[in-house]
Order: sequence, then C-alpha cells, then structure tokens
Amino acid sequence: MDMESLMNLDTLKNLSPEQQAQVIEGLQKQAAIANAQSLITDLSDKCTTKCITSPGSSLTGSDQQCLQRCMDRFMDTWNLVSNTLQQRLQQEYAKGPSFGSGPTFQ
Repeated sequence: MDMESLMNLDTLKNLSPEQQAQVIEGLQKQAAIANAQSLITDLSDKCTTKCITSPGSSLTGSDQQCLQRCMDRFMDTWNLVSNTLQQRLQQEYAKGPSFGSGPTFQ
C-alpha cells in the first residue's frame, strides 16, 4: 500500500486494527526521522554560522571549542523545550477533552 492511498480516510477505515497500528507506527517513525534531520540541519546551520568566521581547510582550536559549546547549548535548549512541551501536553490531556478548543498554553 502506498502513502497516497493511506491518506484516504476510507482506506484507513477499512484496515484491520493491526494494519492501522502498523500505519501509525510507520508514520511515527517517519516523523521522528524528519524531526532528527531538521534538528541536525538547524544545529549545523546555526553553529557553523556562529563559529566559523574564517573558513579554511581545517578548523582552529577555537572553532572546534565554539562548535562544541554551541552544539551543547543547542541540544540542552532543544531538550528543555521538548520536555516542557511534553509535560504541558500531558497536563492538558489529563484535564480531559474540552470540545471546541485545543490545548491552551500560558
């Protein structure tokens, strides 16, 4: 079954629960891969722009140190934001469904 046919709601309704679980698992894996690729691209772009001010054939010690610190800060920040978002979503869903409105963040 190709991805285009899976996007059809009628096709999804006709799948067995096991097939639906497989589709969901596949989509989750694809989303995780896309998220990781985006994270690596953002990390590379931001830290390279910040740390490599004079491109050459090799990195200086200060370039390497800057890149390491930049990557560490970027990952720490990304993890903090991700964990905070996950906690807030769990809190919102624990409150129960509120019809007509999505989660509210303050």
